Amino acid sequence: MSKPIFGMISGIGRETIDRAKEIGVDYVELHFNLKEELLLGAITYCQSLGLKYVLNIEALPLDWTPPEELRNILEKNDNFLGFVLDECDHMQLNAHWAVVEPYGYHEKHYFAETESMDIIQAQKVVGEAIKKRKKQLEIDGKDIAGEYLYPVMMHTAAASGVSASPKILKETYGPAMIAVALGASLQYGGEMGIDVDAWWHPETVGHSVERFKSALMLAYWSGADRIYVEGGYGVCNHPVENEILMCYTDFINDYVPAYKRPYSWRDFKPDIAIVRFDDTCFDEHQKYQEEYPGPLYGHIPAQKENTEWLNIWNLLSHGFIRTDSVSHQWESRSVESRTLFAPLSGVAVFDHNVDYLALKCVKLIFLSGVLVSIETINAVKQLVKEGATCVVAPRFLPELQIGLDNVEKVTKLADGKGCWIIVPDFYSLHYETWCSGPVNKILQETLNALIGDGEQLIYNFGEYKTIVTQKKDEYSNTKYFNCKDIPRVVQTNPDKLEIQLIKNDK
Repeated sequence: MSKPIFGMISGIGRETIDRAKEIGVDYVELHFNLKEELLLGAITYCQSLGLKYVLNIEALPLDWTPPEELRNILEKNDNFLGFVLDECDHMQLNAHWAVVEPYGYHEKHYFAETESMDIIQAQKVVGEAIKKRKKQLEIDGKDIAGEYLYPVMMHTAAASGVSASPKILKETYGPAMIAVALGASLQYGGEMGIDVDAWWHPETVGHSVERFKSALMLAYWSGADRIYVEGGYGVCNHPVENEILMCYTDFINDYVPAYKRPYSWRDFKPDIAIVRFDDTCFDEHQKYQEEYPGPLYGHIPAQKENTEWLNIWNLLSHGFIRTDSVSHQWESRSVESRTLFAPLSGVAVFDHNVDYLALKCVKLIFLSGVLVSIETINAVKQLVKEGATCVVAPRFLPELQIGLDNVEKVTKLADGKGCWIIVPDFYSLHYETWCSGPVNKILQETLNALIGDGEQLIYNFGEYKTIVTQKKDEYSNTKYFNCKDIPRVVQTNPDKLEIQLIKNDK
């Protein structure tokens, strides 16, 4: 059995630490904001309670390193689990945006400045900066985790030794965040955490208790090593915050012992792989300078080859995820937009250096982005010959050397037991509801059988398959319409997820 450890965001006061202990968490994530003299007392108090802890360096100077006294306390200390780089993707991309100003970075990008660089240079420079930051913070080989607001930059950081800890619930599609984290973790190792974050824009608690519990279930069954919670409790007397904390208590103490998880993310066997250069693109708006969300790596406006993968998400989610953004509806403050569920069938995202071993069980591959390494190209060629289907942009045809030099329309080419689907315009991949798939007949006939049924979120973990569905429930949409005479109907409720664990036949 693989039981994760559970945590909770905390300040450094005894009241918040005591509350975490009462809930039953294994560790607290201490935010201390340069109050190091108070932090030392909080560490001593955690140890007296038997609580482990990580240190979150949010709002600290960008060049902060642990002073000697603190380092001496943390070294060879079993209660210390490592550091967290809070929303590091957000801080790198959006340094110019007003919401980042309170952190005190004064428009400096979190890892590195990338002005006047091309995207390949920028990714390399940021990767090297992350590697340097890890070295500055690392103590006794303890984990350094990057916390992510968007489904980007996890591979760049993981390649530099910083593990993935994406946020779900909040403002981004949870299943997409997990698919990226799974791919980065499978490719580069480390630990995988998930932050169940109840914030939404300015609201301290922006989600219902039902949705919060479903997010805990999604995090748990995704195989994460660590699951922790944040989201406004203690900030104000929000009417939902106590119910959320009670829900978390029940989940740790009742749900987890009753439903033991027989795997971890390390057992994940993806059926579908998105392979692309980690360019930090998640939204069409990134093509503009001085806009929110920020341009790629903070300075580089997105081009067509950067945004084309958004249509892949739309296809694989059967239309649940938009064609212009994979960051849910970050610009919306409407409660009705806040759904947690998206149906994906065994999806993982890998970067441009992924090898054959990581891809060997994949049946459907998408090659996108600005660059794919020769090693990855060769791995994909081998997989296609063995039976995989690969959807690819024409710009990769010279490297693939498959007998085609230029393609102007969707083209299917058999190769061994598999096939290539060359797609000049990735918008043709988008999921059209009226066609139950792409409009193009070649794409329909080839891809529809490989992308799931649109009702289930599926994870294959070797011996086990986990199926996540929306609960059949009386869920009313009448409040979205002016007509009061529309009857309530029994349909699926996106706030209530159900889990089915199946043992696969050998």
